[in-house]
Amino acid sequence: MRALIAIALLACGVLLSTSLNHDKMPAADALPDASPLAEAALSISITPGEVKIHGTSASAAHEAALHQLAEEQFDGFSLEAEFEPAVLPGKNWEAVSNRLLYAIATLDSGEAQMAPGSIRIRGVSSDANAYGARIEFLRELLPDHFELQTDVMFVRSSATFDELCQRAFAELTFGPVSFAESSAEIQPGSLVTLDRITDFAHDCPGATIMITGHTDASGDESWNRQLSLARAQAVADHIAARGIDPRRLLVAGLGSSEPIADNATALGRELNRRIEFELR
Repeated sequence: MRALIAIALLACGVLLSTSLNHDKMPAADALPDASPLAEAALSISITPGEVKIHGTSASAAHEAALHQLAEEQFDGFSLEAEFEPAVLPGKNWEAVSNRLLYAIATLDSGEAQMAPGSIRIRGVSSDANAYGARIEFLRELLPDHFELQTDVMFVRSSATFDELCQRAFAELTFGPVSFAESSAEIQPGSLVTLDRITDFAHDCPGATIMITGHTDASGDESWNRQLSLARAQAVADHIAARGIDPRRLLVAGLGSSEPIADNATALGRELNRRIEFELR
């Protein structure tokens, strides 16, 4: 029912101060380029029971429209909205941001980042059809050069949110987490994996993640256990520094006690030096 009401309001132009009638809408290529809007940004995040909207708005009317649309689409959710004034040429920033909020209201959890010339959406949804239709509704406003990135996992609607998170975690692909030799200093090439874990932790705020460090069999085992624990802790600290409650991150160091390859070979030792993630 809320979706039907919102669609009706959108069609009537109640929720958008810029009409959604394509004949009256400014041309898509009238979207401002990145130069005059270099400081403009909008962030929308959704977690169970809560939606947050932060960024620049076109006007007080624009902020009111976003509030109204959020209240319609997220009935019963806690709503946090913070805006900063900005000089935005034209009205397409307003129209696109409203359609973006409308699109990601179909996510069970996730976030969207909007900047001049680009939109990035990631999350989990149990309604692929609604999400697809609303994304196409959003695309109608975007010029060809506008970049729209989506990373959304679709799951069956009967799943609980915990099940959604478990499935999302199972679908994650982790690259190796590497460190400087005999050190807990994380190598830059490992940050993609750590960002992926951090994104997941933001999307599933009730999840606890076990981080376990392992080493090869070289050297003293007491030192190996200390090193593996220090490396696991370094990973946890990196994730916590990006907004995840440290209490949700459990760490352990098992040294060389659980090899997955032959320590007699260089390749085997490399495989044994690893960080493992487990959802608890």
